[in-house]
Amino acid sequence: MASNKEPEKPGAHNDADNDDPATSTPSGPNPSKNPSDSAADGPATSDRALTNEQRREAAKRKLEDRLERERAAARKRKVLIGSVSGVVVIAVLATATYFIVDKIQTDRFNASHTTCDYVAKDSNFKQIPTTVPAEITDPAQRALYQEQIDKVKAGESKQKTAPMPDKTQAKDGTSTLTLTTTQGVVPVDLNRTGAPCNTGAVISLADHGYYDNSPCHRMTTAALKVLQCGDPTGTGLGQPGWTSPDEPPTDLKPSGQANPMTGQQAVTYPRGTVAIANSGSAQQGEANSGGSAQFFILIQDGTLPPSYAVVGTVAPDGMKVIDKVFAGGVNPGIGPNQTTGAYERTADDGSPKLPITIETAKVS
Repeated sequence: MASNKEPEKPGAHNDADNDDPATSTPSGPNPSKNPSDSAADGPATSDRALTNEQRREAAKRKLEDRLERERAAARKRKVLIGSVSGVVVIAVLATATYFIVDKIQTDRFNASHTTCDYVAKDSNFKQIPTTVPAEITDPAQRALYQEQIDKVKAGESKQKTAPMPDKTQAKDGTSTLTLTTTQGVVPVDLNRTGAPCNTGAVISLADHGYYDNSPCHRMTTAALKVLQCGDPTGTGLGQPGWTSPDEPPTDLKPSGQANPMTGQQAVTYPRGTVAIANSGSAQQGEANSGGSAQFFILIQDGTLPPSYAVVGTVAPDGMKVIDKVFAGGVNPGIGPNQTTGAYERTADDGSPKLPITIETAKVS
């Protein structure tokens, strides 16, 4: 059966069905795109990018935190080191300052003090005979000798001792020694400058009560006029168990001619001077000649060898008491004649007729 439709020409088509890429716009999916590539687009691709950024930020923050911690630790170490260094410097300076100050103080102390060679000494009573020597045959001489022995025996029981003073004594300084006596108060101005060891000894003895209840046992009224005190035994033999070093005065005026035997120049001890008595051996050059506790007071200016340490001066009011005792005169003593050696009465050397006893000796 024949058809009415005209056959389609080759190549012809409907405009609506034109698929020419050059003239048509695709309305469906891109046939060249792999369907699996759709997974790379859209939300999945955005999540991966954000996570990497966060990681980088987190890593950066961690690095910055670590660096800040390290910087903080470094600052802390610096502060600590600075603090420790400061403490060390302060400690070093403090130590150095201590030793410098200590050295200065030690030098000053040494410059203002001296070391005293106090020497222990046995009792003098051990050297005194207890019986009249057989070679003394004259009855009068034997009687005088026996009288002396009896006096010594009576005094021996009154011996006192006292502790040895501190060996370190100040070279200067003054004190007042107040002697309260049965005849009145005798103030003594002590001065360490001329004889620091002997002055220190007198102060120590007074502080330990050595002078309390002791008589002024001797007075001389000839060319040399002195009152001697400081022996609790009242015999001239008492001593505290030690001696003081010799400290000859250097500021007294020369008096008369020098001793032709020793060449020693005599000096004047002024009225009121208080000096330490000794055994007399210092005049022969013997050190530590026995001076320690006994002292004598110059009633008038006196000429003596410069062998007696000067420790002070009696105040004017005290000299009134001494003058009163001197005016009372002397009980003759007993002693050897300087020429013959025979024992005899000594009219100008004995005990005061007006007894004077130191009741207390106080230092202030």
